[in-house]
Amino acid sequence: MSSDPAPALPARVVDPDARTGILLTILGLILFSVLNGVVKAQTEIFPVVQIMFFRNAFALLPLALFIGLTAGWKSVRTERPALHLLHAFLVSGAIGFIFLGYNALPLADATAINFAAPLVVCVLSVPLLKEPVGPLKWFAVLIGFAGVMIMVRPGGDVIREGAIYSFSGTVMSAGGLLLARHLSRFDATTTIVFLFMALSSAMMLPLLFFFWVTPTPLQLAGLVAMGIASGVAQYMTTRALFHASAATIAPLGYTKMIWALLIGYFAFGDWPAPVVLAGAGLVLLSTWVVYRRETVSSQRRPAAE
Repeated sequence: MSSDPAPALPARVVDPDARTGILLTILGLILFSVLNGVVKAQTEIFPVVQIMFFRNAFALLPLALFIGLTAGWKSVRTERPALHLLHAFLVSGAIGFIFLGYNALPLADATAINFAAPLVVCVLSVPLLKEPVGPLKWFAVLIGFAGVMIMVRPGGDVIREGAIYSFSGTVMSAGGLLLARHLSRFDATTTIVFLFMALSSAMMLPLLFFFWVTPTPLQLAGLVAMGIASGVAQYMTTRALFHASAATIAPLGYTKMIWALLIGYFAFGDWPAPVVLAGAGLVLLSTWVVYRRETVSSQRRPAAE
């Protein structure tokens, strides 16, 4: 883990470390996987808009505390408000479409479509961000995608309304990832995360008047806790984008299937079939390839300089 003393400062004054980015991504994805299980239960009671509002609005609490105790509110200022607004729109839209896809499709089919995001990122990161994507990274992405396909075993009939929702969310998610990577070159991590949460909450607020379902005190506590945890996870995954390229981070998203398997086993007693374990092995292989590649690059970089 990097010894980065002030993560709230603008990213450009801190030396990036791809290995730190990979570790931050994995930790953030584990927390997000736990939260996805919570969201899955909450969608049986509350509309997607209400869940998204609590998820983003209360994520501002830990971020505000962190900003106040470290760099101060001046660190949240940005000279690129339009790009931050676009980022909030893309990520909020991605979340909404993905949730709609889960409602309209079998979970396996929707998951398979959503995991096409790393392929979209690798394709778009070359013309949009001018980031090199070497053959080893392409290999990791394709192997990871093959592992996910083995695990979820999607059906052949997926070209229907739910598939359109899921693929729309996948494309918007990839766009948001690339835009966050671009913004991390100029603004602090806290700026990107805080403005996303604030702008997304503002987008959801007017819609609550049409979709609001009054929660019980216990349900309200659960919604608030989900939002706070989301803020922590969002910071981790966004900070990772400064340390590592979008094409490097993207294949790590496959590990969400690993965490889902573990959560399913320990929380619900679901024992995965052998074919699922085989796919999980491919996912781990793709992650190891990326990490090994960045480790070698980090070791060579000081000598080259």
